[in-house]
Amino acid sequence: MLNSRSLENLSLSSFRYLALISLWLLVWWAAMLLEYQPYISLWYPPAGLSLAAFILIGRRAFLPVLAAATLVGFWMYWHENSQLSILQQAQHSLLLGSAHTIAFALGGFYFRRFVGSWDIQHIPQRVLYFLIIIFLTTLLGAWLGLIAFYLIDTMTPADVLNSWLAWWIGDLAGALVLTPFFMLVLGRIWQLDTSWLRPLNVKVSSAPLYRQLWSKRLVLMLALVMVVLGADYLFGHPAIAYFIFFLSVPQLWIVYTESIERSLLSLALTSFFIAAWFGFVGVDDHALTYQFALCVIAANTYFGLSVPSLLQQNKQLHQQTQIDSLTQVASRNYFLACAERQLNGRRSRDFAISLMVFDLDEFKAINDDFGHLVGDQALIMAAQSIRAHIRQCDVIGRFGGDEFLLLLPDQNLEDAHRTAERLRSKLPAIPVATGMIQIKASFGIVEIKADEDVNEALQRADKALLKAKRNGRDQVVSFI
Repeated sequence: MLNSRSLENLSLSSFRYLALISLWLLVWWAAMLLEYQPYISLWYPPAGLSLAAFILIGRRAFLPVLAAATLVGFWMYWHENSQLSILQQAQHSLLLGSAHTIAFALGGFYFRRFVGSWDIQHIPQRVLYFLIIIFLTTLLGAWLGLIAFYLIDTMTPADVLNSWLAWWIGDLAGALVLTPFFMLVLGRIWQLDTSWLRPLNVKVSSAPLYRQLWSKRLVLMLALVMVVLGADYLFGHPAIAYFIFFLSVPQLWIVYTESIERSLLSLALTSFFIAAWFGFVGVDDHALTYQFALCVIAANTYFGLSVPSLLQQNKQLHQQTQIDSLTQVASRNYFLACAERQLNGRRSRDFAISLMVFDLDEFKAINDDFGHLVGDQALIMAAQSIRAHIRQCDVIGRFGGDEFLLLLPDQNLEDAHRTAERLRSKLPAIPVATGMIQIKASFGIVEIKADEDVNEALQRADKALLKAKRNGRDQVVSFI
């Protein structure tokens, strides 16, 4: 017998399946309301919903999508007062529904299997593959659907050849515009995690939706749609229709200033308005232009949503080249580049500049006796201590291992020596299992000569550091 929890789960699953079927029928009905010729609309929203369902919930979407598509076939036969028997209507409807379902299932399963598992940092690549998958899936869906119509003796081969492009572009527009939006909707219904859809640095606003979305930006987009389609209707010049592509500009404005939910909803509403206004004014000769415009605006939106991810990746890569990951001070290469810039400035303004090299005394013993984690902690605490007791204009970097570099602009050798003694006295102690260990370091200092480069100064500072170690460590040695 089923317990109460099992009944509750069964009831919830049934609700979700029925919700998917109902939503599919609703968006199909919306497409039929917006048709500008019998059974032809500027876009086909069920294509986006089917692909979203297979991407998000996998094989569980097969029966609901097939059921919804089959019910649509029955409705079409009823609407046309078909003389076919119920059995024939069922067979034909099932064949048509299967053609749609199989095509979008293949596309959804491929995305789910290969692309959906990519790391969040692969969003630009994911967008590109998503567009390719939609391109091929809708093309397959159009041809399977047309073949199904041919098999049920509704179309001739000539009809198939004449209809495939219009069918494909309608499905392509519907899938491109609405698939991500429907994925967010289904994620809410099925209570699934859709965070992998989101680019890095997603904008989150606490303001009510109507204050954010129903703004001047969306009103501007809808006004542009009315102006372009109205002008197209009045003047009939084919060039006027191309102005619809300029909607990409305010749509990207919304993408860069709103959350992903509001951006996708804005895209869906604007596209719906284009389809509705197109059907109202009846500029059928330019349907292909508006369909391609929907595809381009949608593609620009998705690539626009990936820009924060690209910027974040570039920022992380930039930081990795500048910052040592362990100690969070400058990396070796970045330090040397900064030193070169300082030297170039010195030659033009003639100010003193000193270079300090220091490393931790008995660092190998710390690693051997207490482990590398304690050794890492010693490096971190030493770097933090030095950075806390130097000026903002000074630059500290990690040269490698336990060796650090410090550039001291506007300090001659005597000033740098006093700075080193102060820094040496400020080094902290680190806790270990047996108590506390005082961090000690040896320092080598040189004042960079006017005619030498960083590497030459570094060699002299290394010699000073070597002398400090040979003299007993925990001391400062400076070379003229």
